[in-house]
Amino acid sequence: MSTEIFTNPFFIAVSALLLILLILFLIYYVKHRNEVKQVEDRYTKERNDIVSKYEKEEEEARLSHKKEISEMNERYVTDTTLLNNKLSSVQQFTVDQGEYLTDLLLLNFKNKLVTEERIRESDMYILSNIYLPSRNYTNTRKIDHLVLTRTGLYLIDSKYWRGHILHGMTEDQFDEIPYLEGIFQLLDLDERQEQTLIFEKDDDKKVSVNYYNETIEETKLTAEKLRNVLKLQFDVVPIIYFNPKDNGGHTIMNYSTDSSAKVLVGPEQLEEYFNKHVFQGRFQYTVKDLDEIADRLLSLNP
Repeated sequence: MSTEIFTNPFFIAVSALLLILLILFLIYYVKHRNEVKQVEDRYTKERNDIVSKYEKEEEEARLSHKKEISEMNERYVTDTTLLNNKLSSVQQFTVDQGEYLTDLLLLNFKNKLVTEERIRESDMYILSNIYLPSRNYTNTRKIDHLVLTRTGLYLIDSKYWRGHILHGMTEDQFDEIPYLEGIFQLLDLDERQEQTLIFEKDDDKKVSVNYYNETIEETKLTAEKLRNVLKLQFDVVPIIYFNPKDNGGHTIMNYSTDSSAKVLVGPEQLEEYFNKHVFQGRFQYTVKDLDEIADRLLSLNP
């Protein structure tokens, strides 16, 4: 009986049909599974691309915001420093008009350089009335002006004057300028040491003579002390700046062989000097170095 069932044509046909359906189902399943896998892979890729794009945009936005905040902080610090310097200059005007005018000249010069895009705000600091206290406060030194640039630090001792300057005078000039020997004797000056004499006309009948040799030596010592206090790698350049009280009628005769201190007369010479050294000198400091030096100096002058 059981053998007849398996040999029955109807059973065989049904079995064959079922087998064919099973094979078709397996083919459909395998094909559909591959399509599903392809869809899943495409979805996963699209999702990863979207996540990656979002993360990239978020990182770019974060960096842009960080840069914007950094620039705002830099502008704030620069503007605050500039305003503080201007305020200090205004306060200083009531004490010393000459130092105020020099400070104003330096600030205007820096603003000109920044406006012309020859330097950035952070490439130059101009500080006024800086004090270098000693350990026992008995030898505290005052700096009229200090200019910090990437090509060097310049210490300026500002003098407000009118008249004529003879700089670097010694006995070697006695033959050329006959009256000079009598002035040296009258003022009891060392004939072998360079002297700086200023002749100022007080009125039609009176001329006063001042000498500034000690001032130059003190300025050089202050520059040296500043370097030691800040532990700087390079020398601080000492400058004696004579700022004329009038627009004309002043001259300078420079016989000095001492290159360790620079003597400048008038705004034109001062601007020319910094134009030359700011743009043609070799970089000694980074912007970060200037920030740290300025912060250190300000900490010494609370």
